Amino acid sequence: MTLSLSMHRLEIFFSMNLKKIKPNILFLFLLLVTSILSAQTNIVDLDYYSPKEYEIGDITITGADELDENSVILLSGISKGQKIYIPSDKFSNAIDKLWKQGIFDEVHIYITKIEGRTVFLEYNLKTKPRLSYFKFSGDISRSEADKVKEKLNIAVGDVVTENMKNTCKNLINEFFVDKGYYMVKTEIIEERDTTTNRKESHLVFEVNKGKKIKIGQINIEGNEFLSDSKIRRQMKNTKQRTWWRFWKSSRFQKNEYEQDLDLIIDKYNNEGYRDARIVSDTFFVQNRPVKKGFFRSMGRGIASIFGKKKKTSVDEMVINLNLYEGKKFYFRNITWVGNTKYSSDYLSKLLRINKGDVYNKELLERNVNYDPTGKDISSLYLDDGYLFFRVIPTELNVENDSIDIEMRIYEGKQARIGTVSLSGNTNTNDYVVMRELKTLPGELFSRDDVIRSIREIQQLGFFNAEKINPKVEPNAENGTVDIEYQVEETSSSRIELQGGWGGYGTAIFTVGLALDNFAASKVFNPKAWRPFPVGEGQKISLRINTNGSYYYSGSFGFTEPWLGGRKPRALSFGAYYSYQDDSYYNTSNRDYYLGIFGAYVSLGQRLQWPDDYFTFSQGIRYKRYSVKNWTSFIMPTGTSNDIAYTLSIGRNSIDQLIYPRSGSEVSLDGAFTFPYSLVNGKDYSTMDNKEKYEWLEYYKLNLRLAWYFNIVDDLVLSARSRFGFLGRYNSDLDYSPFDRFYLGGDGLTGYALDGRELVALRGYGNSSLTGDNGATVFDKFTIELRYPITLNPSASVFALAFMEGGNSWADFKGFAPFTMYRSAGVGIRIYMAMFGMLGLDWGYGFDPEYGGTRRSGGQFHISLQNSID
Repeated sequence: MTLSLSMHRLEIFFSMNLKKIKPNILFLFLLLVTSILSAQTNIVDLDYYSPKEYEIGDITITGADELDENSVILLSGISKGQKIYIPSDKFSNAIDKLWKQGIFDEVHIYITKIEGRTVFLEYNLKTKPRLSYFKFSGDISRSEADKVKEKLNIAVGDVVTENMKNTCKNLINEFFVDKGYYMVKTEIIEERDTTTNRKESHLVFEVNKGKKIKIGQINIEGNEFLSDSKIRRQMKNTKQRTWWRFWKSSRFQKNEYEQDLDLIIDKYNNEGYRDARIVSDTFFVQNRPVKKGFFRSMGRGIASIFGKKKKTSVDEMVINLNLYEGKKFYFRNITWVGNTKYSSDYLSKLLRINKGDVYNKELLERNVNYDPTGKDISSLYLDDGYLFFRVIPTELNVENDSIDIEMRIYEGKQARIGTVSLSGNTNTNDYVVMRELKTLPGELFSRDDVIRSIREIQQLGFFNAEKINPKVEPNAENGTVDIEYQVEETSSSRIELQGGWGGYGTAIFTVGLALDNFAASKVFNPKAWRPFPVGEGQKISLRINTNGSYYYSGSFGFTEPWLGGRKPRALSFGAYYSYQDDSYYNTSNRDYYLGIFGAYVSLGQRLQWPDDYFTFSQGIRYKRYSVKNWTSFIMPTGTSNDIAYTLSIGRNSIDQLIYPRSGSEVSLDGAFTFPYSLVNGKDYSTMDNKEKYEWLEYYKLNLRLAWYFNIVDDLVLSARSRFGFLGRYNSDLDYSPFDRFYLGGDGLTGYALDGRELVALRGYGNSSLTGDNGATVFDKFTIELRYPITLNPSASVFALAFMEGGNSWADFKGFAPFTMYRSAGVGIRIYMAMFGMLGLDWGYGFDPEYGGTRRSGGQFHISLQNSID
């Protein structure tokens, strides 16, 4: 005879229903349970009224052969040798612990034998089945099934429970509801596997999606001030179906729908209707006959050609909104209390809200707390160290249609910056980032300095621009604030692999390496080469071009942005060499060539005036052109030397490098040679070209302008323009045959070794908008609309649409800035940390190319590192 202690389910039922049992029934029930327990006690000589201590002997496990016995015993909390009072709650607790594992259908604990003070136990278990496999059936495609599998997050070997099945069913239904299948039904069939001895089941998810349902109507009642169409426009995501809105689905998603309802109320609040609210809203699916019309009739006709049935009715979602607008309110008296730093009149002027203005909750919030232009009350205080500043607009009095506002200010004490730290920089040295920050320990806290510091970190290009987070921790007790800049490192090394058409029926290949966060001091440390030494913010670049036969070129460049480590003075130097011979036509004779050797050095610094967005650099560059037997060139044989003083002044306030949303970028670059012809007294009219161009003289100017405007959300308008001019000191001497401008195409370099500057203009062929001898003047104008597809730091992608125009002229006399070659098109940009910015554009040229009558038409262009700009 054995005593069963499997009272687990009875105890749970009893505890849940104790209050529902009537007193007399409860008494009889307790009496019955007590009698049963007393009878069982007499059998094994256990006294439930006087518990005795026993030692646990062997514990056997039955009914769960696939489980590890020691693990089951360990989970129960009872072990061999343990001393336990019987009866006690140890057994019910053990059953409860095993039950909560979720892998058992039944749990029983039996006392199988008692020898003296030793008790032997049996755990009789019934396990739930495990999943052998699962599959989908019904009207679900393979791609849909793959996406659903990712959401289910179940695997072979998982325990099959009712909770698991219900969770899977809900996830499947939610997936299809998000896709517009609101009538989706999912049935789960569990089938036992009889092919193995193990207790296993497989699941079949039978999906019936039903028809895809779109929002057909949004009906609005109770509105007078705002029309139905204006209210619908406020709903950002919930849109009713229209024939012309083909690019976006009219799906109903409840979370987005609720957000759109808030947007409607926000619109009313901003128009003065502070009491506006949604009285009621309902949504349901209805079936209606298909409307007749020209486009619908044409569509049904096309469908019939392909054997598809004509639709006579359609299921659609109907949304009914009932609004209460209330009356329009106006600001009346705005008063200030608690302000000592600034006068009430000054604060009212900065608030820019006057008596009689329409009540606008959003405007009040923006002018008080945060205006992107920095003209708000909070910025005034926070930029002057008042970190603990608070202002609470309080409606003091509402009378008829007027509202009195009291601005309650708590200024607090000025806070000074305590510690400034950096986290998340796994490769970059701390000092490389810290030297860029505007927030310095000991100085007064300034919100503007924090924002500017974020921008400076973004400009480094070493971190994910979307995840730079300043963690500000104020300490009111001592009036300090600690700032931790949290960053996420991205790759700052790029590999350039390029193949393109180089002319003469051959291809040109490019291999390049750019390290934007190089560490020169670690070059001789073998452990730092992983694969390159990084972390000090220096830039180094290597590049090789060749067609494998008669053309090759190579370049090297290095930049130290903080020369000496104390001030932002950038030292840059580099060299390059290009060579091309005539072996394409004369494979046995390479005595025809054109080569260029060049080197440069420059020193740049940041300026503090007119503001600290300005930079200035100057340097010296040298180029030597070597020509031999190149009959098509202006100087068939000889050398030309080009020594020029270079300078550049610019201002860059864009908010980030990869996808700028705001700011501007302006630069003026100049190169000036010595005016030899004005001082050497030689008669250039009698010289041959070899002597005339032995020492080149010219001056060259390049102006670049770019503005970025955040229109709405992440939609950005980019407006850019470029101007270039190549001048001469002596009118008796022709313009330099080198360094001329060539307009058109993608702006990528080719074979030409005359120092030409290629200016891209999409929709036309490379250099097709300039004559053979190049131009000395050009202009270019670009307008782009950009929208990001993803801003993931490993692969940022954005699409764009553009309009461009530009032209070039042989000399300034023919300059006509409004006579342009025009084009328009679309494109895509992909930024990958290893390869930099890659682009593909399709442009359509509206005008004939230079010297021709045929329109350019559509052309594809590939761009590297913003060569299109």
